[in-house]
Amino acid sequence: MSGENKPYAAFILSLLSGLLILASSSFMLTMFPLNFGGMMGGGMMPWMGGFFWTFAIISIILGILILVGAVMLYTKPEQTKTWGTVILVLAVVSLFFGGGFLIGAILGIIGGILALTS
Repeated sequence: MSGENKPYAAFILSLLSGLLILASSSFMLTMFPLNFGGMMGGGMMPWMGGFFWTFAIISIILGILILVGAVMLYTKPEQTKTWGTVILVLAVVSLFFGGGFLIGAILGIIGGILALTS
């Protein structure tokens, strides 16, 4: 496959998707610090902090994997269908973990579909 047949649009959208998902998980980590005491004397805060940290860590993993998929789309254009499927599945899963302010998941879904149809 020549350089002219690289899935540029799918690559750019997937790259943006991964970056937005990473940004939203970083935001989640700063908004819900892991706190096992604090001003509320325990209560619900330890559970909620741990809950959001778990979501943020899963979201970070999804964002990194989408970024890897985007890079693989660009570097291995002969495997576009495989990496498009990976990106599409990960973007749909990311919807359950914040989805990169939702727009990240939407860009990932569009990027995965573009990769599959190219």
